[in-house]
Amino acid sequence: MKVRPGIAVSAGLHVVLFLYLAYALAFHPAEKPKEDETAIDMVAPPPPPPPPPPPPQQKVQQPLFIPAPAPRIASVNTTVPDLPIPAQTEIRHEKVPDVVTSPKPEVIQNPRPISRVPPEYPARADERQIDGYVDFDFTIEPDGSVGEPKVVAEVPEGYGFANSALKVFPRWKFQPKEINGKAVPAPARIRISYKLAK
Repeated sequence: MKVRPGIAVSAGLHVVLFLYLAYALAFHPAEKPKEDETAIDMVAPPPPPPPPPPPPQQKVQQPLFIPAPAPRIASVNTTVPDLPIPAQTEIRHEKVPDVVTSPKPEVIQNPRPISRVPPEYPARADERQIDGYVDFDFTIEPDGSVGEPKVVAEVPEGYGFANSALKVFPRWKFQPKEINGKAVPAPARIRISYKLAK
């Protein structure tokens, strides 16, 4: 096997160059750092001068306090004469009744119907054989008449029970509510029922 001379020379140069670089890196002297010409040294400012001493205070002599003589007080008689106390008379105790009378309770008579006008059975409900009822809120006036009747319930609806009852109920008469014999208005509720004979 023949070795070309160019390759041998190139390999030799590489070995020599590698050894030189290794030597240079191992024994290369360290460079001295250059001095910074623009470096500034910080100097502390001089301390301020001490303040001047305060002027000496002159002592002022205070005048002596001399109290004024106490005024003379005239003599006062402090004796109190005996007060006459009248003799106590016999104290009479009034007898309090043991039983306290309470007011009489109110006598209330509740209202009741005394005259009724029967309503007509609605034709539509009669044809279908349907029962029902109507509830009224109203006021029993002191003369026993019906005041301000208002339908609050109609069961079942749509068969004419409320209209039938409104035609006759205002003509009813009642025994009015009485308190201690005096007739007064009284709110009330009543139910008018509709039932077919079976």
